[in-house]
Amino acid sequence: MIELKNVCKTYHSKDQEIKAVENVSLTIKDHEIFGIVGYSGAGKSTLIRLINGLEKVDAGEIIIDGEDICKLSERNLRQKRQEIAMIFQHFNLLWSRTVLENIAFPLEIAKVHKEERLAKAREMAIQVGLEDKLNVYPSSLSGGQKQRVAIARALVLNPKILLCDEATSALDPKTTEDILDLLKAINRKYHLTIVMITHQMETVQKICHRLAVMKEGKVVESDTVDNIFTSPSHPVTKELIQTVDTGVDVIKLAKELKNKYPDGHLLRVTFDNENSEKPILFEVAKKVDVPINIVSANIKNTQAGALGVMYIHIEERQDIAMLLEELNKNDVVVEVV
Repeated sequence: MIELKNVCKTYHSKDQEIKAVENVSLTIKDHEIFGIVGYSGAGKSTLIRLINGLEKVDAGEIIIDGEDICKLSERNLRQKRQEIAMIFQHFNLLWSRTVLENIAFPLEIAKVHKEERLAKAREMAIQVGLEDKLNVYPSSLSGGQKQRVAIARALVLNPKILLCDEATSALDPKTTEDILDLLKAINRKYHLTIVMITHQMETVQKICHRLAVMKEGKVVESDTVDNIFTSPSHPVTKELIQTVDTGVDVIKLAKELKNKYPDGHLLRVTFDNENSEKPILFEVAKKVDVPINIVSANIKNTQAGALGVMYIHIEERQDIAMLLEELNKNDVVVEVV
């Protein structure tokens, strides 16, 4: 388990003081995939560097498996870091070394015997689907293959925690999907705790169990992925998920739908894994005798299951009070647009 208690980090320059992380408290459970999201400058990357001890906290505690790493000596911290691996947006591979040699490099630093480290590196290459690229140099690899090398290299020391700093931001959508599937498989097979730093809400929606949203160094919201996406409470969270529901800005979508349907009621209806496959909307509309026009709909898959968002239009003359009441009884989230 990773526990952050009132963690603070401030950077000082001649002209200003920047509070990169301010009183952040979080609990990340063992074996879960936890997302930390926010816009650029929110403090995400600083926070992840604090977790692995690359940066020192100004105040607060970072407790990993019951041990406050902020109080460790440099020697003990280096030993603790062997349990914490990290992958980056730009791979950080050694271009003069082959795939096999890149994967084996951490074992070389750890002075593991050559035959043993190469055998372990081959094993990890197979796990990430690179068994046919062992003698290839990074310059000949695609972006997705380079990230697979980075993942294998991160796992070769059998860490307990894997930190991912914008690990899919430089990849195309199909490759991103493949890497996320790989990370999910690694999480299940090796029971790793994975912490993902990203500004892409689509990424956390597909892979994470829980997430925290940061703004200006503070955590403004933290919950399960389903709860965040169905009932975001903070304005910055609502902004971040705007493009996920339908692929367009929801403010723009609402304006377009309002122009198209100037009269009546426009509602945003959200279904979670418990009710997304049930004919709730049909049954409720039939029960309260209110005709419903579905004007936009989308379903996404999360770690917990399906998440559906639908926009419906109802004529002005219809009383929607009973409709809203019945939908709420069925645990469907409804918002008047």
